[in-house]
Amino acid sequence: MQAFIYKLFSLKDGEFKLLALSCGFIFMLFSSYAILRPMRDALGLEGGQEELKWLFLATFVACILASLLLMWLSTKIKRRFYADCIFIFFALNLLIFYELMQIFKPHTAEFIWLSRVFYVWISVFNLFAFSSAWSLLTDVFSKEASTRLFGIISAGASLGSIAGASSVSILVANLGVANLVFLSIALLFIGIMLKNLILRELQHFENTESLERFNQVIGSKNPFVGFRLIIASKYLLALCAFILLLTSVSTFLYMEQARIIREIFPTREARIAAFANIDLIVQISALLIQIFLTAKIAKFFGITSLLSILGFVIALGFLTLSFTHPAFLPLAIVMSIRRVGEYALVKPGREMLFVPLDSDSKYKVKNFLDTVVYRGGDALSAQAESLLANIGILCVLLSGAMISFVWGLLGIFLGKTYEKAVDSK
Repeated sequence: MQAFIYKLFSLKDGEFKLLALSCGFIFMLFSSYAILRPMRDALGLEGGQEELKWLFLATFVACILASLLLMWLSTKIKRRFYADCIFIFFALNLLIFYELMQIFKPHTAEFIWLSRVFYVWISVFNLFAFSSAWSLLTDVFSKEASTRLFGIISAGASLGSIAGASSVSILVANLGVANLVFLSIALLFIGIMLKNLILRELQHFENTESLERFNQVIGSKNPFVGFRLIIASKYLLALCAFILLLTSVSTFLYMEQARIIREIFPTREARIAAFANIDLIVQISALLIQIFLTAKIAKFFGITSLLSILGFVIALGFLTLSFTHPAFLPLAIVMSIRRVGEYALVKPGREMLFVPLDSDSKYKVKNFLDTVVYRGGDALSAQAESLLANIGILCVLLSGAMISFVWGLLGIFLGKTYEKAVDSK
C-alpha cells in the first residue's frame, strides 16, 4: 500500500511520514476552523446583514493590531515555538467565548455584541493560524518538493474542512452552538502535537544541522522589516495586489450570498447548518481536485496556471450572474467554483510563491500579507460593494467581472516572475 502511495504522489525516499504528518497537521487546523466558520457566519447576521461591512472594517483594524503584535513576537521567540504560541493563545480565547455564550442569552443586546466580537475574532484567528502553519511548511519543504506535495497537503485542509463542516451539520442540533467550541479547542491542541512531530521527523529526514533554523529567532530583530521588504520588491507588491483582488471577488460574492441566506433561513441554527452544508459541498469538490489534479497542473502547465485560471473563470461567472440575477442556484454555483478554485489551485500556488524567499519574507511579510492585506481587502471591497449596490446589483456584478479578469492577468505575471526566480537559482 505504501509503495502504491509513493508512486501515486511521486514521493521520494523518506517523504511518506513527513507528508502524512503535514497533512494531519493541516487537517486538524482546518477541522477546528470548519467548526467555527458556520458559527461565525450565522452569528455575523444576528445584527442584520447590513452590519457585515462594518464587521469587515473592524476585522481589518484587529488584524493590524494583531499583526504588529506578532511581528514583535517573532523577534523574541524561536521559530519552532512561534505557531505553538499562536494556537494556544487562540484556544484560551475560545474558552472565554464559551463562558460568555453561557452567560448571555440569545437575541439580547449583550449577545448581539458578543456575536460581533466573535465574528471579528474568528476572522482574525483563521488567517493568523493558517498563515503561521503554511509559513512553517514552506520552511520544511524545498522548492521542488512543494511543487509536488503542496496540492496533497492542501487536500488535508479540504478533508479537515469536510470533517468539521459535516460534524457541525450533525451535532449543532444536539449539542448546541456553544458546546461545539470544545471540539474546536481539542483539534487545535492535536494540531500542535502533530507540528512538533513534523520537526522531529525532519531530524531524520534531513541533516540535523538543517533544524538549526527552527531554533533561531525568525530573521531580522526589526519587527517592521516586512514593510520595507514589501515596498522594495515589485514581486511582493504584485502579490499584495493579487490578494486584494482575490478578496474583492470573494467579498462581492459573499455579500450577495449573505443577503439570500438571511432571507431563506430564518433561525440561527438553520443558517449554521446551511453554511456548513455549503462548506461540505465545496470541500469535497476541492479535495478531489487537490489529490488528482493540482500537482499535475503545476507540473505540466506551471504555477502560472494555478494562479490565473480561476480569475478568468469567475469573470465569466459574474457575467453569467448579470443575466440570471436574482436566482440563487447560479450564485451558489459561481460561489462554489470560486471557493473550490481558491482551495485547490490558488492557495497551493500562493504558498509556493514563498518557498524561495528568506525567513523574513516567509514569516513577517507572509503573515502581514495573509492577514492585514487580506482583511484590508475585505474591508475596502465591502464598502465598495455597498456603494455599488446602491447604484444597482448589475453594477456590482459587472465590476466583479472586471476585477476578476485583472486578477487573472496578475496571476500570470506572478507565475512567470516566480518561474524566472526559480530558474535563476
